[in-house]
Amino acid sequence: MSLVPGLSQGKGIMGGMTGPRTYRENRPIADGSPGAVHAAELAKGRKRVDVLRWHHVELSRRFLAASGGDLYEIDLVLSGVMVRSYSLVDGFIDAFDTWNPVVAAPLLRMQLDNLVRLSYMCRAPSSTDVARHLVLGGEFRSLRDSDGKLLTDARLLHHAQEFHPWIAAVYRATSGWIHFSPAHVYAAVRLERDAAGQATDTFNITIPLPPEHIPLSALEELLGAMTKATEEVFSYAEVWEQRKGLPLGEVRDVSSS
Repeated sequence: MSLVPGLSQGKGIMGGMTGPRTYRENRPIADGSPGAVHAAELAKGRKRVDVLRWHHVELSRRFLAASGGDLYEIDLVLSGVMVRSYSLVDGFIDAFDTWNPVVAAPLLRMQLDNLVRLSYMCRAPSSTDVARHLVLGGEFRSLRDSDGKLLTDARLLHHAQEFHPWIAAVYRATSGWIHFSPAHVYAAVRLERDAAGQATDTFNITIPLPPEHIPLSALEELLGAMTKATEEVFSYAEVWEQRKGLPLGEVRDVSSS
């Protein structure tokens, strides 16, 4: 991963960086949450997502303090990702706890958006050039890769798949929840069944979506994918913490962080 070559030097300002109010407080699993109703299957995963939520602040402090607090373009991009990621995870917990996959799935999709962009930037021939382009107001879609192709969402996903082989299927599934799609119709409209379990010609439409209409497997998949995506976003920040400001090929020991 070519995170380091060509970085410009500059003094960083750690300032008084603080997290959102009460960010470190646990968000306990409320009565009625899927994590309480299906505690055996979901409680552990739901607690893990909450740990990841507050770890955003701790990890950001660490990579910003690395190399004596010098500030690089990559720090600025990573900071933007971490602020966005924290909000996504925080909102995901709200949606999950209130049985709202219609909101939770798009938040997961936005986290995948973070991940594919970090994956590309951190492996680009010059990570700093990509970061500088973003800091100056540019977008990925105006950049071209080594094959001369514009970095559209699809192209970024193509590059990320080699390093995150699970991502393509989850990306496609969650993209269906961003815009109105058949996924929303299938979630909202159900055929009534008779006593023998056979479908009738009567439709059942209930607002809001009843918890009993949400498969346990879907909730497990949402939790697992948000956890994995967030952990892999963190992995890029951790690599940057190890390499920031050092000559190419050198890595600092951060085991005590």
